[in-house]
Amino acid sequence: MVSMQRRLTLYIILGTAVVLMGTGITIDYLLRNQLEREFDRNLLSKAMTLVALTEQEDGEVEFEFSHEFMPEFDAQEKAEYFELWLTDGTVVDRSRSLGDTHLPRNNQEVDKPRFAELILPDGRSGRIIQFTFSPPRDEDEEDDEDDEKQRDATRQEGPENRSPDASSLGVRMDIALAKGRQDLDHLMTNMRTTLFVAFLSLMVALGLLARVSVNRGLRPLKKIAKDVQGLDANKLHMRLSDVTASEELAPITSQLNELLARLEDAFQREKRFSGNVAHELRTPIAELRAMAEVGKEWPADREMVKGFFSDLVDLANDMERTVNNLMMLSQLEAGTQRVEMAPIDLSRLIEKTWKRLASQANGKQVQLDNRVRDDLKVRSDENKLTLILTNLFSNAVSYSPDHSAIVVEVEESTVGARLAVSNPTVDLAEQDLPLMFERFWRKDEARTGGRHAGLGLSLVKALADILSIKISSVLDNSRRFTIVLSELQPV
Repeated sequence: MVSMQRRLTLYIILGTAVVLMGTGITIDYLLRNQLEREFDRNLLSKAMTLVALTEQEDGEVEFEFSHEFMPEFDAQEKAEYFELWLTDGTVVDRSRSLGDTHLPRNNQEVDKPRFAELILPDGRSGRIIQFTFSPPRDEDEEDDEDDEKQRDATRQEGPENRSPDASSLGVRMDIALAKGRQDLDHLMTNMRTTLFVAFLSLMVALGLLARVSVNRGLRPLKKIAKDVQGLDANKLHMRLSDVTASEELAPITSQLNELLARLEDAFQREKRFSGNVAHELRTPIAELRAMAEVGKEWPADREMVKGFFSDLVDLANDMERTVNNLMMLSQLEAGTQRVEMAPIDLSRLIEKTWKRLASQANGKQVQLDNRVRDDLKVRSDENKLTLILTNLFSNAVSYSPDHSAIVVEVEESTVGARLAVSNPTVDLAEQDLPLMFERFWRKDEARTGGRHAGLGLSLVKALADILSIKISSVLDNSRRFTIVLSELQPV
């Protein structure tokens, strides 16, 4: 597996190499063309110098060339070559450096200079320039011709008897000039060598710079990776290092820290859950064992045995209720419970649910104050909403003082109905509110007589979530505790 650092470094080096190679090729192309154009200009300039040494008089050409002043055309090392022809192919003159050889000649007139590559007579590579020109005339001859043209202009003869233009009488010649390009090739080789060395130097420097830069840039990510590697189930309290200096990593660190906090909270809840389950079942199991041992010792005492069986039934009912609530919580959290929405008469459902708790409420002389109007209907799952109200009323009765009242009222708004169940309380504190919906949480186990396992409000919260009902709790200054079910949908 390739590390991110190596991959990024490789991508940077490859990208830089492509850019530098493209730049080098472009520079090489531009410089090569510029050097070749300069080389050709020198050829043309020297050819024009040779042309300036030619002169025509009476149809004959004179070429005033001296090897003394142009020794490069002698037979020597790095010699240059030229050759002059008349348009019929007759050689007018050529450089000594040619010896017995000739330069290539075009059979047609070339008015514009033409450049080409060739192999020189001495085997070197070179370039040649060729073009056709008219040697300049002798000045005396030109004056005579001008006089003749003036005399002809005064004659009244037809166009066919007039003298032709002087340019039509001029001699036409071809010239070829060749020169070795070893200096040009050497310069281009040095240029390319310099470019290549610069390319390699830049690649090495940029490679080191990219490695250092990527290493420093990935340092926060490596720190996060190191912190994550050190995490396990026993170190969920640890948090990732603060790398807020990195704009890209700050959201990741924040989300991972929040995830760790939620995992830690979930693990703690599961630990408390396991301990609470063991605690809740240990007590009734111990009572069952004690009753069984006592009944075994005194089987003849029928009244005592009968009382034991009555207590056993109560214990079994409590254990069954705890197990059923746990199973329902698991099903709700797993999302396997079906929801069947239908219109419900809320006031009637409240009265019906309260009647099931009549015996418990009468024992403490707790009354229900139902302030929900009779014609109010909401859309929900009746069985699950009944279970929510049952648990809310049961908790309210258990934790309310004797001779008190439980108030149920509804506030309607554009976002839905808001159902509030409130009861007076004695020892509940503000800091208890976040803990009330946790499994097996109880403020005072002794006051409930062991009849509540602390699962009622956890079940209410899970049922409210599956019904898309928001639930909240409030403790006001008068020590009245209220649980609010929001966003019930009226029909």
